Amino acid sequence: MKLQFVLEQKIPYNETNKTFVINKGDSLYKVLTKLEESHGVEGTSWLKLKYIFRASPVIKAGRYSIYRDSKLESLINRFVIGDVEKFKFTIIEGTVAKNNLIKLENLLADNDLPFNVPEKVINIFSSEGSILPDTYFFSDQEDLIKVLEDSEISLTEHLENLWERKPADNPLKNKAEALVLASIIEREALLNSEQTIIASVFLNRLRKGMKLQADPTSSYGYYKDYGERIGRAVLDDENEFNTYVISGLPPSPICFPSKGAIEAAITSSPGEYLFFVAKGDGSHIFSKDYEEHKKAVKKYIYPK
Repeated sequence: MKLQFVLEQKIPYNETNKTFVINKGDSLYKVLTKLEESHGVEGTSWLKLKYIFRASPVIKAGRYSIYRDSKLESLINRFVIGDVEKFKFTIIEGTVAKNNLIKLENLLADNDLPFNVPEKVINIFSSEGSILPDTYFFSDQEDLIKVLEDSEISLTEHLENLWERKPADNPLKNKAEALVLASIIEREALLNSEQTIIASVFLNRLRKGMKLQADPTSSYGYYKDYGERIGRAVLDDENEFNTYVISGLPPSPICFPSKGAIEAAITSSPGEYLFFVAKGDGSHIFSKDYEEHKKAVKKYIYPK
């Protein structure tokens, strides 16, 4: 009866003790002691005595939410099944690595997680496009590393599967080039429905040896980011990413491209268009030659 009373007691709940952390390697004996000290749980010696004669259940490390009116028995059961608190980290397509790393650092700090961004994760965010844009859930340091390393594998598999479908007239030489072009498509195509046609324009330019002249590459090369003004100084800046200056593709991706943009880069063929102009509503008008393009610019960029 005494043991059952201990198991059915409610965990004292308030704003300061609504979570409980089990560190890697903690035994149930140690956890019960911590619950007495930090959460005011009583009578755990009866439970400890029970496990002298019976093997202790295996508990999983992590951070656990303490719910209002939680009972000790249900909490221990959650320790056994590993019902740990999960943290959500979202990488949005078209964003850059440095901003996502800052976002992750802030997430860890805001939730008082007891670790810094691991070195392996910092390495993942040392360049653009190393993993797929997605929403990731993790519970601790090891879990964070695993979900992001799994995404690296998923990206590699996605590239390999699409590469088997690449048309013969697609001029991309390898999957690294495909990822670079996909990142440009991601920044240029505000509408997913235009990713394929925009890919066909850039592929046509690559085939003809024309400069890509993609504004996002100028912004990235100058600012390593987006949102700043793209003026003449940005367009004329001689850096290795600026496709108004360099020929061909930049040396590496300029953002995290989506699966759709990657598919457009690899499975499209060079099209009939060579130019496009933003219409101001998210869509573009496409032109086959420079004369048509000049008319489009006059209409949509410099209207009378």
